[in-house]
Amino acid sequence: MRKILRNPKGSKDWLPDEVMKQEYVRKNLVKVFELWGYQPIQTPILINWNTLSLGSNKLSDIAFKLIGQHGEILALRADLTTPIARVTAERLQEKKLPFRFYYLGKVFRYHARHTTNERELYQIGIELIGAKEGLSDLECLQLLIDSLKKLQIKNYLVLVNHTCLWNELFKHFGNIAQELYKALSQKDFILFNAILEKSELSKVERLFWKELVHIRGNKEIVSRFQKIVKTLNGFNSNKIVKYFKTIFDVFENNVEIDCSLTSDIDYYTGIYFEVITSSFGKNIASGGRYDSLINQFGYNIPAIGFSFCLEDLILVLEKQGKTFSKFKLPKLISSKKNTKNIFNEIAGLHRQNKPATLELL
Repeated sequence: MRKILRNPKGSKDWLPDEVMKQEYVRKNLVKVFELWGYQPIQTPILINWNTLSLGSNKLSDIAFKLIGQHGEILALRADLTTPIARVTAERLQEKKLPFRFYYLGKVFRYHARHTTNERELYQIGIELIGAKEGLSDLECLQLLIDSLKKLQIKNYLVLVNHTCLWNELFKHFGNIAQELYKALSQKDFILFNAILEKSELSKVERLFWKELVHIRGNKEIVSRFQKIVKTLNGFNSNKIVKYFKTIFDVFENNVEIDCSLTSDIDYYTGIYFEVITSSFGKNIASGGRYDSLINQFGYNIPAIGFSFCLEDLILVLEKQGKTFSKFKLPKLISSKKNTKNIFNEIAGLHRQNKPATLELL
């Protein structure tokens, strides 16, 4: 018996009914994106390694690296934001701002994901390029929420933080804040508390940190945040507080500030956020402001965006009881009839937008 060849580890075939699930998600999200004026954009799967390395360092660590026929170093794209940043700088510098793009495409990551064991993923998301912090942040959050509502995702929560908070903490506390940040990034609260206890921070400062990482909630939480930062001399919280209040002036439900939320702050330059649900063990969307990225390619303009993992959205919808439509089978026309009449009958059904095909014996 001939040996059956399998797909490489971390890749997957999608059968027709599974593709229908993809199409449900894609069509609904694209409908929302286009209502907001976002246009489709596509970039190559095969990219220059230098393009990838100009983005986040985390992407370089997880990307597939390839050697071209002439010795050039290439990569399979590990995200879509970085290639879009490259094409914006390369081809759109003379165009009117802002740009509103949406995308759907595969990304490839060397390390398999814990949730689905996949290294080949579909990302779908948006980029709002050329608009500074402020209203564009609120547009991005509203578009994210509209997308979740369109898909009828239940019990979701958008967690928000801002790099300004961490920048102030690094400025005020120095290296110890860097260590605490790393512990929080790993979701390791045991290590976080151990670092605090071994540090030379005062009792007041240690209490500040312990309270800070438990600050999560809606507009009522802002006053609590203001109260604890007052215990620190010289800590400037004015910008952070103003920003948090702006968020809650617009979003009363399903959006919370989470001061323990960390992200790649070498990449993000303002707001960053993620979406969680009660039925899934990890976030189903993430994004933020990345005002420095496009400048790496020679065009100094701000940007903000977010992305979903298509596979995660399907898993969440299934866990929440969503029933997806299956492929509608066509009417079978007997091939025993006169051949010309068969094709005329099929053509007539097609003109009525009714699926039909040959019954092949």
